[in-house]
Amino acid sequence: MSYLVLARKWRPQGFEDLVGQEAIVRILKNAINQNKVAHAYIFSGPRGVGKTTTARILAKALNCAIGPTPEPCGKCQSCIEITDGSSMDVSEIDGASNTSVDNIRDLRERVRYAPSGSKHKVYIIDEAHMLSTSAFNALLKTLEEPPPHVIFVLATTEPKKIPPTVLSRCQHLPFRRISGQKIKERLRFISNVDGINVTDSALEMIARAADGSMRDSLTILDQVTSFSENITESEIKDLLGITDVETLARLSQAMIEGDRIAIVNIISELTNTGTDLKAFTKDFLQFIRNLLIAKIVGQTENILDLSEEETIAINKLKGSTSEEHMAVILSELIKAEPSIRSAFYPRIVLEMTLIRLSLLSHLTSINEALSAISGEIASPEPAPSNKTRVFSNIQNDKSKGSCEDRSNLQGLSLSEVWNAAIKKIDETNHPLYSKLIEGEVSLDDNNINIVFNGGLSVHAESVKENIPYIKNVIHDISGRNVSINIKTREVKSVSKRDLIEDARNNPIIKEAMNLFEGRIVDVIPVSKGGNNV
Repeated sequence: MSYLVLARKWRPQGFEDLVGQEAIVRILKNAINQNKVAHAYIFSGPRGVGKTTTARILAKALNCAIGPTPEPCGKCQSCIEITDGSSMDVSEIDGASNTSVDNIRDLRERVRYAPSGSKHKVYIIDEAHMLSTSAFNALLKTLEEPPPHVIFVLATTEPKKIPPTVLSRCQHLPFRRISGQKIKERLRFISNVDGINVTDSALEMIARAADGSMRDSLTILDQVTSFSENITESEIKDLLGITDVETLARLSQAMIEGDRIAIVNIISELTNTGTDLKAFTKDFLQFIRNLLIAKIVGQTENILDLSEEETIAINKLKGSTSEEHMAVILSELIKAEPSIRSAFYPRIVLEMTLIRLSLLSHLTSINEALSAISGEIASPEPAPSNKTRVFSNIQNDKSKGSCEDRSNLQGLSLSEVWNAAIKKIDETNHPLYSKLIEGEVSLDDNNINIVFNGGLSVHAESVKENIPYIKNVIHDISGRNVSINIKTREVKSVSKRDLIEDARNNPIIKEAMNLFEGRIVDVIPVSKGGNNV
């Protein structure tokens, strides 16, 4: 007897054997129990998730000797024939090789006849999206009003290619990718029953390589059983060229920290061991995505489908970078992945991409760049050259007492006296203090001139009303009588073109544009203090 591969040997024979499609199973079971089975279904989803298998189980459930039942016996003649593929009343049609109108006409003729020995005729059209437009049109009437004994099931991996006229005549059940954890549990069960010696880490790698497909995971497991009797993680890596988590973590850390020597060495190691760099890029992209998600949500449990090793690596790395940094890295990797996949020399493209991204560790943060730009593009009128401008950007120092003693301040410069007065005003009249620091202060002999620019001129009248109070504070702490002048001044408006030109010439912006091949779309003037509301 010829060997039966694991994917066929362990093909589900009942609804309870289906893995990862709980919602679909519940819908079909309830439909059978309530006698509400539709005349036509569309099963869509990725490869190897159980579309055609579910269609066969549905056919068993409808034609079982004790049915219709959601739990077919699997022992009656109808169940056995459907399992063997020899049933005259369950037809599996390959949509890829039966695309013409003539094939559909033949199907329409056969639909008329009653089942030979079962309760229902079930037509399973696999890869239904491959049918031609004319074939779909020829099927429409039969699909909408088939004989009462006929059930259609259209299985497809590309539901978008199914015409809307067909979709509207069928119940659409979308199948999902199966989680890696469920695939691992199923593989462990099969391995225990069949006596396959395989480690948990190897099963995790198989589940990751299967990408949500149970059939692919069984095919890989079948393949590695021929490669080694004791299957470990190293065998899976050698056979499939899968990158281990440690290498992904080392490369991620080198890129985040800007260690370009380590990046080159790791890529060299991968090349020397024969790793497929195109497949590696896909794994690396997924790892960076998981790192970003873990950084955002702060955890990996119940959010990401990760192995224990991946969880440890990501938790170790997420504290060494920021969300903004990882978001830029992931965005650039997504853009570069098609180039790496189609490159004649993928190593060169991958190396240059990672080296370019490693330069991000030396760039100024966005907030610092905005502050630097705002300082360069602001253009207030310069103060007269014969005066000394003093900006009252005062830092409160509570540890030195509320105010300097008058004896200590006598003989000091007017600038030092003004700073001490500002501290005193902050302690006794904070609203006035908050207005004073918005103005530009210039000192000339015994005169204090305060200028409010543009929209800040609204503070001028309130400060004028408090001039006697300000003078008293200065006199109390220094014994000096000063003259205080309050003025307003309109800030010369800067055109958007000038702002864009200034931003384009800013060295920080130029470096970012050259690194990411970017361009300036718009420039928004930054208010005083560097914050826009």
